[in-house]
Amino acid sequence: MEQLKNMGIDIDPKKKMTTEEKKALKDKLLKKADSMKNDMESALKPAPITHEIVDISNVPDKDVVVEIANRFYNQSYKQLDIFEKTEFDNDFKAVQKAKFSPKSVKELASKGAELLTFGKDHNFACVYIASAVKAIPTDTLSVNNFGAYLRIIDSTAMSLPVLLYADSLYSESPVILTQIGCSLLELNDDVKAEKYLKLALKYNPDFGQAHSALCEDYIRQGKFKDALTELFAGVKNIGASYQQASSANQQIQDSYNNSGSGNSGAGQDYLNDSKSNLKPPSQGTSPSNKNQRLKLPGFPDCKTPEEWILGGGFSNAVMAYNSYVDYMQTFSQEFSAVHKTLPQIPPNSVLRDYPNERFALDCITEMFFNYSKNESVKYRKSIDEIVQRVNDAKELYIKNFSDYSKTLAECIKGCKSEICFKECERKFCEKECPNANKFNEILKNSYNDYRVAFSGTVGSQKKLLDDLYNFTDSWFAKIESPYWSRIYAYEIRRVALSIAGNCYVAYQVAFQSPAMNSCGTDCSIFAVPYKEKPDDVSKDKTEGNDCPPIGKFKIPLAICELGLSCESIEFGCTAGVSASVKKNFKKKNTTVFLGVGIKGGLGLVDVGAKAGAVVTVSDNGEVADVGGKMDLNVSVGVGAAKVGASASGEVTVMEGFRTKGDVFGGLSKPK
Repeated sequence: MEQLKNMGIDIDPKKKMTTEEKKALKDKLLKKADSMKNDMESALKPAPITHEIVDISNVPDKDVVVEIANRFYNQSYKQLDIFEKTEFDNDFKAVQKAKFSPKSVKELASKGAELLTFGKDHNFACVYIASAVKAIPTDTLSVNNFGAYLRIIDSTAMSLPVLLYADSLYSESPVILTQIGCSLLELNDDVKAEKYLKLALKYNPDFGQAHSALCEDYIRQGKFKDALTELFAGVKNIGASYQQASSANQQIQDSYNNSGSGNSGAGQDYLNDSKSNLKPPSQGTSPSNKNQRLKLPGFPDCKTPEEWILGGGFSNAVMAYNSYVDYMQTFSQEFSAVHKTLPQIPPNSVLRDYPNERFALDCITEMFFNYSKNESVKYRKSIDEIVQRVNDAKELYIKNFSDYSKTLAECIKGCKSEICFKECERKFCEKECPNANKFNEILKNSYNDYRVAFSGTVGSQKKLLDDLYNFTDSWFAKIESPYWSRIYAYEIRRVALSIAGNCYVAYQVAFQSPAMNSCGTDCSIFAVPYKEKPDDVSKDKTEGNDCPPIGKFKIPLAICELGLSCESIEFGCTAGVSASVKKNFKKKNTTVFLGVGIKGGLGLVDVGAKAGAVVTVSDNGEVADVGGKMDLNVSVGVGAAKVGASASGEVTVMEGFRTKGDVFGGLSKPK
């Protein structure tokens, strides 16, 4: 009754309702239900995409940017507690003592970027970043970090002029160009965003964050095939978080499925386009998990229908399939246990998530699972036609046999001699023999059609199995974590086993029995026992990768030290930094990328020595996603990065556009 009251329907439970009142109540409830349904459907509909034109013709000069930096500096400095003010004042005095040298100013900007990534308060990060801009407003690192800061605290409109000014200082930076593109994207100017993102890729075709942002731009424009290409280009170049790539992929896949009324080939188009974009860079490479490759079981070629039906061929096929099902139950239990067994990682550490590798493997395994399923559906359709042909022929045979048998019975009734009986039988066999032979010929031809169809589908499934490993090998090899690699070794094997299972299912096709009678050898069928059985599926143990010999190394920064291993990212941070890497900015979900390295006056990651951490934080301050983007082959003191050699390495922050509450972050490599 309380629920009805909340719906605006007041009923007296003590009063008996008339038929008219009952009908009126029913109509009212149905109307209310329809209204609630419409409200729910409206709430679930995605917000309409708006397209704006943003004026970017007025690029501010350095005085305007300094004024913006000064305003944010003053606002943030007032919010600091006594300890934060003291720490910043001491650091700023050191910069003053160094006479605002470029090196000392870059250290301010870098520390601000680290505080933005690992700190508890964005105001603390702001005073470092803004003071660096005020000190040297022509330093691209400082201005870029200030623009990124403004975007992270949800001041996109304010960040755009700052980033345009940064672009005027250095017009070939893919980081700055991508940030401008992402800002324009957030301001709903898809056309200009596309222009800047393409320009970023002109200067660095492998800049993953630009590819990922361009993917979002194309989704907004309804160019879903192009979006799919950019999605995987971003994933290949460590440009997307697992959550964001998955979200974008779902939108693209839905658009394929909804393209055109009754377009049955849309799903296949999505598979084919995904396969084209995920194609391995080179064929014939030595697979990382060659010893674990599942081989397709052998299926004996039973050549005659009588051997298949009466000699035991079909029953062997059924037993082989049952054996496969029994093994799959054991495999599923093993897989479940693997998921529940978490690795041991040090305190103050998070599990490395290998987001791009996992997403790619998810797409590849799902793709080949569906390819195999589609092949099975196509095969089953052709087999159903073959079996139906036999069933129709058998039905006609039985009808004729019944008619001939009735005539025989009537003939025998009038017989009084052996000669008469034999004459009746002769007349019966004269019709029944061709009747049986005709059906048996149809059965034989149809069974041969089945053999051809089965051989074809096995060949197709074997090709899919080989391609599954060719596509997954390179991605699987990149997962150095024993935990994640074991999970994905099982995932790859699960799909491989499903391909084998589709072959077991395809093999066991039941046919009608041959027509047999007592009319003689011309129309009799003799069954020959068929003892060959299909092979059992391989039950080899599934293993993951081992950690590389390099083990764990450390990257010392201004306020934190990151311990990197194949399995985890360990945070060792000074006082004033959140131990759990929490943030509380205006955006519901923020991801930033922190890296080390310097090139051309802007903090960029060297292609041979890239290292950094990705942190995604939800609106309630909880860590939603922490991962690493690093090359474990990085050695101390290599190139410009000098990973592990300096505690004052320069840092560039680039936080990308938002998709369903998620965001990107990242750095580029130098030209």
